[in-house]
Amino acid sequence: MSTTGFGFALTMTPLLTLAWDVKAAVATSIVLSLLTVVPNLVEVRAHVVPTRVLIMLAGFVLGMPLGLLLFERLDSNALKVFVAATVIVASIVAYVSPTLRITRNAGPLGVVAGAASGALGPSTSMNGPPVVLYLLGLDPSIERFRGTILAYFFPAGILTVTAFAIAGLITGDVLLVVAAALPALVLGTYAGVWLRKRLNPESFRTIVLGVLITASIGLIASAVGGLG
Repeated sequence: MSTTGFGFALTMTPLLTLAWDVKAAVATSIVLSLLTVVPNLVEVRAHVVPTRVLIMLAGFVLGMPLGLLLFERLDSNALKVFVAATVIVASIVAYVSPTLRITRNAGPLGVVAGAASGALGPSTSMNGPPVVLYLLGLDPSIERFRGTILAYFFPAGILTVTAFAIAGLITGDVLLVVAAALPALVLGTYAGVWLRKRLNPESFRTIVLGVLITASIGLIASAVGGLG
């Protein structure tokens, strides 16, 4: 998260689901993701593009009810396979077309990306990929990318955690795992800051897409295991 501005839940959720209930893993990842956003956002707050945040957040609010419905009704393993496969395809397209940029309909596309994020966040904890691909298509700047996506994740995370708490999904076990993970969270944040200062824009883009693809493969593996 400190290096790319996203990817915490993409990495954390598959690992937790290997040894824990999928829905509890999603709830835990959502809470921990919100905690990682705060210190990172303070660092890059000067690089936030507010209009992009508001556009994506409007879409998130529209998509969030669907995400909560999917979380309650659909088989989460099957949903993760679909999402991960979609992310892999989209990431490969973005990688082989590094000069691809969004030059038209940026506003509507931002709402669509936010809505997809709002639907995927509560249902799988993976709200990052749609907005990541959207922002990569808008601007190659590392700092503006990180500032904007973190500024989006903060209110989106608050809304999601609040909804989960109201629904009784933030259990004692979830809070216990969150507390146990805090020391590692702090160490990982400092390590990410160190690594990010040594990246150029092209390396950053490659790492971002690599995180998406690798985490998605892990999600497919864990989901297939859950289906078996």
